[in-house]
Amino acid sequence: MENSQVLMLVLGLVLISALMFLPQWQAKRRKQKQMANLQVGDEVMTIGGIIGKMTYLNTDENRARIEVSPGVEIQVVLGAINRTLTSHDA
Repeated sequence: MENSQVLMLVLGLVLISALMFLPQWQAKRRKQKQMANLQVGDEVMTIGGIIGKMTYLNTDENRARIEVSPGVEIQVVLGAINRTLTSHDA
């Protein structure tokens, strides 16, 4: 193989790798940003699809409590929270 062919092969592999992993990196960054912005009172959805209002948040213990019905709370680890349904843009 010539040097130019090897260079093109390496560049192609780098480009393919970047295109494969870039969406994963972006999704991970978005998730970390969203978890950093969690607040008590936010409406959240768990990985299992449970929707409720966050009543307790302790990042040191990696725990949160979600009120799923008046007077009914469940305790979850922060990793179980899939997304926030409350917008903090305003």
